[in-house]
Amino acid sequence: MPKQVILVRHAQSLGNAGMRTTNPTGNILTEYGRQQAEEFAATIKEAPDLISWSSYTRTMETAAPLARRFPEAKTEEWPDIQEFTYLDPSRCFNTTPEERKPWVDSYWNELNPHYTDGNGAESFADMIERARKLLRDVRERPENVIFIFTHGQFMEAIKILLEFPDADYAKLMRIFNEHDRGKKVANCEILRII
Repeated sequence: MPKQVILVRHAQSLGNAGMRTTNPTGNILTEYGRQQAEEFAATIKEAPDLISWSSYTRTMETAAPLARRFPEAKTEEWPDIQEFTYLDPSRCFNTTPEERKPWVDSYWNELNPHYTDGNGAESFADMIERARKLLRDVRERPENVIFIFTHGQFMEAIKILLEFPDADYAKLMRIFNEHDRGKKVANCEILRII
């Protein structure tokens, strides 16, 4: 059987619904998001060998119905596939996406791939290196069918790296920004990388 590696964006979270959140890791699914996760799991016909998720609650909640449906599948948390947190989480505490918009716009207007906004944030270059690591690591995994529950911006980074593997950080950041920074990756959308 040929190897299959499928990335899945988490279901609708509080932040996706425009609600106030306290930190990136605790942004949980909405009721609708839980329904989306159940519906997604019901569409999967072939049993996965491995189901993994980031350390963010919303990815674990999205993966849970698939893990229940296929209890024989191995399950793992993979911290390196978390969302791209480019703003300092302490200043974003208890804010809505609308309230963060000026900071987001300022960050993307600079297009500096090495800038880090503060404690708990990462640079664009750091996120790209996490994406490169995933692409290397999954090829070496022994499992044939792998589902990876992750985040829209991380999935967009993977897409861009697959299309432009030799581009430098500055070019990748420009392309990422032009592609709406992963905003067009729908909840529960999949990306097959192998």
